[in-house]
Amino acid sequence: MRICQVISSNMPILPTGVRGWGATELITDEYSKNLRKLGHEVDVKYLNEVRPEDYDFIHIHVANLCIEAQKRGIPYVYSTHDHHSYHYGKNSWNYKQQLDAIKGSIFSLAPAEYVVDYFNDTDKLFYLSHGADTNFYTPSNIEYVDEFKLLMCANNGVAGDYGADRKGFRFGIEAAKALGLPITIVGADANTKFFEIHKDLLDYERLTIIDTNPPESEKLKIFQDHHIFLHPSNLEYGHPNLTLCEAASCCLPIVGTYKGSKPIFGLQLIIDIDTESVIRGIKDTMRDYFQIRNSMLQVRERYDWIKVLSELEKMYLAVSKFQNFSSERIRSDYFNVYNETIKND
Repeated sequence: MRICQVISSNMPILPTGVRGWGATELITDEYSKNLRKLGHEVDVKYLNEVRPEDYDFIHIHVANLCIEAQKRGIPYVYSTHDHHSYHYGKNSWNYKQQLDAIKGSIFSLAPAEYVVDYFNDTDKLFYLSHGADTNFYTPSNIEYVDEFKLLMCANNGVAGDYGADRKGFRFGIEAAKALGLPITIVGADANTKFFEIHKDLLDYERLTIIDTNPPESEKLKIFQDHHIFLHPSNLEYGHPNLTLCEAASCCLPIVGTYKGSKPIFGLQLIIDIDTESVIRGIKDTMRDYFQIRNSMLQVRERYDWIKVLSELEKMYLAVSKFQNFSSERIRSDYFNVYNETIKND
């Protein structure tokens, strides 16, 4: 197949290892690289460079470019990555723009099953997980732990509210303080503003803050230098999100929230997002640490992007055989064709 992944911004797409934390750019790059590995011709272009007749599929990753593609008569596949449409609700401009982009697509993808359910005004949205480069995000060799080191990697806040603790930093720091464990929090400028508002959290002397988005080579070293990943988040558009996949690929046991049917091995699931739940999860993880880690080592390859893109490849193939994608409600007919594609693969 001939496929175009549409660039969504002026942020450069850089090689693995030196990339910063532009999530959409990272996803665009992984889609492109792994579809090429699967034998397809893939270009990465700006929308104004795209000629529809040159491609079997044009894949867009932001809603406003989907709207522009509609105006230009360009058929497209859409991947939605914007948590604001869920945060603001169904009466918001964000939700309506996302819905317009989805309805105008051949088909669309979301990285969380609850997002598919949330957009129940259309039948064109399907689930496709995030992944990780398991050849890059590799585990360290740990035979003994003298003291467990906790890690949180996230950009906190939501929708311009820098004080909102969407990622649960308070619960992670309070849990670390209660257990006397060191904790590192890695993120960007939003975290600096978060801690300017929540200065009381800075009084723990074993807290280390890295207030930049490090390139992946540095982020890998940080993952490998820690033992337990904390993720008590109250809002994620990806389940699993990118950092959960990366932590799992590094065989870093996780204490956090998750809502999805795809199992995350090594996850101590938090139902109530509070300090006591995080403390219990950390204690359970420390008690069974090497057993948990060994189970993660056995399955880490299943998070690889090539697995994700193999699934997308099957979706592309099914749609290429499916003639009724202009219809508003396509789900049952699509899955009949999709299942036949898998059966004959």
